[in-house]
Amino acid sequence: MKRLVTLTLFTLLASFYCLATIRTVSNNPLNPAQFQTIQAAVDAAVVGDTIYVNASALIYNEHVQITNKKLVMIGAGYQSSNQFGFITALNSFFLRNASGTVICGFNLNGLSSFGTPSSSDVRVFRNNIGSLAIEGGSNWVIYNNFITFLQNNAVTTTSFLSILNNIFRGSMIIQGNASTVVVDHNLFLNSSPGGYGFNLIQFATITNNIFVSSNPRNFIDGGTKFNNFNNNLSLFNTLISANPPTNSFAGGPNAGGGNFVGVNPLFVNVTDNDVYDRNANYRLQSGSPVKNAGTDGTDLGIYGGSYPFPSGGAPGSGFDTSAPPPIPQVTSVNVQNSSLTPGTQLRVTIQATVTN
Repeated sequence: MKRLVTLTLFTLLASFYCLATIRTVSNNPLNPAQFQTIQAAVDAAVVGDTIYVNASALIYNEHVQITNKKLVMIGAGYQSSNQFGFITALNSFFLRNASGTVICGFNLNGLSSFGTPSSSDVRVFRNNIGSLAIEGGSNWVIYNNFITFLQNNAVTTTSFLSILNNIFRGSMIIQGNASTVVVDHNLFLNSSPGGYGFNLIQFATITNNIFVSSNPRNFIDGGTKFNNFNNNLSLFNTLISANPPTNSFAGGPNAGGGNFVGVNPLFVNVTDNDVYDRNANYRLQSGSPVKNAGTDGTDLGIYGGSYPFPSGGAPGSGFDTSAPPPIPQVTSVNVQNSSLTPGTQLRVTIQATVTN
């Protein structure tokens, strides 16, 4: 009873925010929806539909393909702070000719765009993504995500690709001519032994990012050339793997200025610069040298810029960097009747919030 009420209210509240057809998915038979699998809902949908994928204790073990249609895909979030404790975990999404699609609120092993026609005008936000691979298209905006690995193909480089206010726990590879790529206000936690935060990136605009590690290391490989690095911070002096090593963002084959090298960003509360800590606070202290030091006058890192990282709970609560999708979310359901007889009114108290 309690789970059924949750799904119903979630759907009703969300419908006020979308004019297209709403389709719901749940893989939990005790918490039913219109569809049991995401792919079935995608196949039934038409251009412009919204699909809500319910939180579940079970992973949606699917490789979902969105082909020849624009859809809005919304999960319940990659980490839950409500009484139910479930997330929306999915194996992967594949986009093909899915321009205009929105992906939000998922814990994903992978997200890929492939084939022709390619997909453009795609928004990806508030997800936890293992591997993100993009081929072709234009006007992708990727923001407020956790990303382990991002790759843009050398042959069909995506044009006008914006990578904003994300937390990277691995590497970014953007091959080819990336002159319309913007990498801005991200946090790179470089924990991969022998790996780099940046690989083979060329001709991009790279601004207001923070690169940290627990030990001195090369954050950028020697194939990263012809970029404009402005107002970025590196915790250590070792930056670019070259012969000899380049200890400057704007040195050698790259240009720019206003960068901070060998400088501590002074996070409010971070004890490990290699591994993401859900209880840490990645905001800048008032005395930080990069407070309001961005090219736009805001803080360097994920809390500056146009897409400051949203909060899903108080700093230190474990949910600060785990905001759910920006739609009404049920946080508590209390069924007040201990039992029901025919004709008895069901009394339910429901609380919901919206995280913008």
